[in-house]
This record gives sequence, C-alpha cells and structure tokens, in this order.
Amino acid sequence: MDKYNANEALNVQLGQAGYDIIGSGGTINQTSNPGVTWVAITVLTGSTDDGMNSTGSITATSVDTDVWDSLSTVAVPTGTTIYGRWSVVTTASSDIAIAYRG
Repeated sequence: MDKYNANEALNVQLGQAGYDIIGSGGTINQTSNPGVTWVAITVLTGSTDDGMNSTGSITATSVDTDVWDSLSTVAVPTGTTIYGRWSVVTTASSDIAIAYRG
C-alpha cells in the first residue's frame, strides 16, 4: 500500500512532477504521455453557471478502480481540486482544467 515515502508523497501532492492544461473539450492520456498518471484536477473555467456557482464537467479513467472510481461527466465547482489517480482526463466543451502529474 505504501507506494511513496513521506517526502515523495508530499512532492506528488504539491504537483512537483508537473501539470497539463486541458482546454475546452480536451483530453490528456497515457498514449500521448507514456507512464504519466494524474493525481489532482482543478477546474479553472466552468461552462455551467446557475447564477451563483460555475461548474466544469470532468470525465476521468481511474488507474485502480478498487481504490478510486472512474468519473463520468462529474460536475466540479470552478476552483475546486479533486484527487485520485487517473490515466485519462477529459473536460467538457468550454471547460478548462489543470491536471497535476504524480
């Protein structure tokens, strides 16, 4: 269960392995980024707005569904960060997110 030591885990949490911006309706995956897993996703711009809050839709494929569920068009409030381990991350049309590598 211990994949990282304490320092490595902190680096992963802080996005020390880098990040990728996912533009409107964009997808990042391990096919174009071999060996990369994304550990956190923050919605920067959401296209759905109820007048008080905006949300972006995220679809993501979990690398281990026994621990983390895959996400299927989940509404995430703008500015919110979600954590997990994903091999593919997609934003909906007009939504923008940043995905941190880990």
